[in-house]
Amino acid sequence: MDAFLACHCRLARLTREFIPYGLTLYVAMSILDSSDPADIAAELESPDCAVLGGTSTRFVGATTRLAELVERTGKRLAESGQYGRPIATWRLYNAGLSLLLSLDDAELQAIYESASAIIPAKRAR
Repeated sequence: MDAFLACHCRLARLTREFIPYGLTLYVAMSILDSSDPADIAAELESPDCAVLGGTSTRFVGATTRLAELVERTGKRLAESGQYGRPIATWRLYNAGLSLLLSLDDAELQAIYESASAIIPAKRAR
């Protein structure tokens, strides 16, 4: 939860926007989706990613686009043979959040702009 909120706050500060929580997950999964399967597998095995798991499972509602992105990323990783076991969705989310935290601001801004063009943030009136 702390890592997710850190990612969300970082995006909000960077963009100077009130953004939906789902957009934060979409950005994290966009980072993962654009990564090489070997890099995704390495991230899934990294100590930083493992520590994000916590002790309890939380339900994350997802838009159809986010669910499709997660499914596509997991399928691509499975088909690559780079990760030799079943991949839980929550582990993919954690890997994406971990990668989001490691990006520099310019890279993150570019990915956010691309993602928000697909899933626009609602503007406050």
